[in-house]
Amino acid sequence: MNNSDHKTIYKFADHLFRESHGKMIALLSVKFGYQQIDNIVDAVQEAFEVALNEWKYKGIPNNSFAWLIQVSKNKLINKIKRDAVGNQIILQFDTEDLQLDPDEAEDSLIRLLVYFSKINLSDRNKLIIALFYLCGFGYVEISHALMLSIEAIKKIIGRSKSLIKNFAVQYEDYDLKVLQNEMPYLLHVLYLMFNEGFKSSRKNGSIHHDLCFESIRLAILLKNYQQESCELNAIIALFFFHVARFPARMHNDIWISMEHQDRTLWDKNLILEGFAYLNRIDLKKNKLNKFYLEALIASVHLFAVNYKKTNWQLLSKLYTQLTLLEPTIAVQINKIIVESNYLPIAGLIEKINNFEPDLNEFLKFPFYTTLAHLYEKNKMNQLASKYYLRALLHTKNHFDRDYIQQKIAQIG
Repeated sequence: MNNSDHKTIYKFADHLFRESHGKMIALLSVKFGYQQIDNIVDAVQEAFEVALNEWKYKGIPNNSFAWLIQVSKNKLINKIKRDAVGNQIILQFDTEDLQLDPDEAEDSLIRLLVYFSKINLSDRNKLIIALFYLCGFGYVEISHALMLSIEAIKKIIGRSKSLIKNFAVQYEDYDLKVLQNEMPYLLHVLYLMFNEGFKSSRKNGSIHHDLCFESIRLAILLKNYQQESCELNAIIALFFFHVARFPARMHNDIWISMEHQDRTLWDKNLILEGFAYLNRIDLKKNKLNKFYLEALIASVHLFAVNYKKTNWQLLSKLYTQLTLLEPTIAVQINKIIVESNYLPIAGLIEKINNFEPDLNEFLKFPFYTTLAHLYEKNKMNQLASKYYLRALLHTKNHFDRDYIQQKIAQIG
């Protein structure tokens, strides 16, 4: 097999890891017990390593997911058998019990997410273990998603392992038809998962389509249990609106800003799908929420026939509402970008500079990029270059760096 074939195998395995990692862990956890989750994670990881080695020479099997599940199961059984207690566990199963039906994976995935939601951990730490175990996020990706240091993420996951195992002893399986209390947690996991796909935090990452479409698939799956959830309909609409713009977001491996995107490339079918979910929401019966406002913001951009005709005042009002629900610097920076299209730039530069003392490391790249953008719009190219260069100091992502270097070259 030549290098090109090897690259195809690696690319397919990466795609399959994102798509199947969580389902495999969930299916094995439901079958063998949540207390085995660390053995399960190791078994799944080893199965992917076997796949990379074997598929290079034998080719990709027709049902790659079933192949991976079978290899993972065999490796897990071997791990469990290594302890005396494990031998007793295996003896409790009969041959039929050890059969794994891939069709059960979807239901198992929701069950494991609910299991995590019931553990006595902070909301933040529940998100971390879900992103680690089910979404296949590495430490760097979780660090960016939650704006925490990598060392903090490692410690939280390490300390959570015993709680995950011990809770399995007292846990009784949950009726998935009553998910209302768990919905905020479940939606937050999907939101962070989608965001990582929308703009990858990996050094060589751009758009990770698999993560985004997996987020949509899981959100739609949740509708089997929560048909009339305002937040769920809103987040699905938001996801569809964002993925509709994917064909126009990059050209020749360079980010394309909203202003310069070719709107004829936006996927009209996905936009219509998003509006179908958005129109199901009755605000008379529901409270205003973050996902609904973000979906409305995305829809305003999609309605505009071109960038200049975007309803910037309406967007500013929506961001004001969003700031009341989520008063973060990131939201306020986005509001300033919107307002830069119709308000005097000097006042916006003064406003954004007030945020600088409160920036953490994760906010410095968008902050300095936006500040540079404001100076560029105000024809102050020397200051724009200065802050674009400063933004470069706060990102390792190759696509971000290429985009900023292109901006510097354009303004001379």
